[in-house]
Amino acid sequence: MNQIKNKGLVLPDVLVFIVVLLIVTGISFRLVYSVNQKAKIVKAKTEITQFAIAVENMKDDTGYYPVRLGAIFDQTPPAGMERNWHGPYATKMRDTVDDDTPLDPWGSPYFYQIPLTDVPPQTYLQTPEIGRFTGKPKTYTYPFTAPSGPAVLILTNYGITSAEVSINGTVIIPQREFRNHPRPQIITKNVNLIGGINTLTTWFASTPTDYFLIWIGVPSTKAAVPTSDYFIIGSYGRDKNSGGTGFDRDIIFNSKIYPNFQ
Repeated sequence: MNQIKNKGLVLPDVLVFIVVLLIVTGISFRLVYSVNQKAKIVKAKTEITQFAIAVENMKDDTGYYPVRLGAIFDQTPPAGMERNWHGPYATKMRDTVDDDTPLDPWGSPYFYQIPLTDVPPQTYLQTPEIGRFTGKPKTYTYPFTAPSGPAVLILTNYGITSAEVSINGTVIIPQREFRNHPRPQIITKNVNLIGGINTLTTWFASTPTDYFLIWIGVPSTKAAVPTSDYFIIGSYGRDKNSGGTGFDRDIIFNSKIYPNFQ
């Protein structure tokens, strides 16, 4: 009789053990995952700092920041940066995309932004302040005349976080690229224009009083010109999209602001 009672206790004991094991395993998994993501953030900041040093060294030698981040790996100087070039300024640590832009620990290209040097520009369109000051989301349309071929769109953003910019019906700047900081946020895009009338369209659903300015033109005979002002290097984090919180938060280094990481 005692043997039967003892056997009857085995199943509940095993079930309790399994439940406890599952709880411990779940907690351990979350801890390991959290530690792994924190390690990736530290790695991204370390790499961004190394890239920033390389970009600064390039500017110290040539007088300009490069137009693209991958230029720090170049064996020969980009056009306009031949004087005092001592590259390459960095060694590739992992895979890169086609233009040699390095990938962050989550496998996405690091983003890199500089304001273009204005020497001298050929301007096709320069907008006034554009923003949603009151009321429902709004669309603005700006027709402008330009020759067929490549041009540059420079958007200077003062706080807009929800908007979209299109040229001739093609989205050039999607909503995910807008954010509050830095102020101003500089977004630069290479665009192809049609000969004759082109149409810039902007759609807003953002905070009242915020706004941005758009300039479209050709800074010089080149599609893009290096600058000596400042640069931004960053990663979009775990979710690979602009914005977010926690592990999804953007990691942004701005050479013009201290502390550099925002």
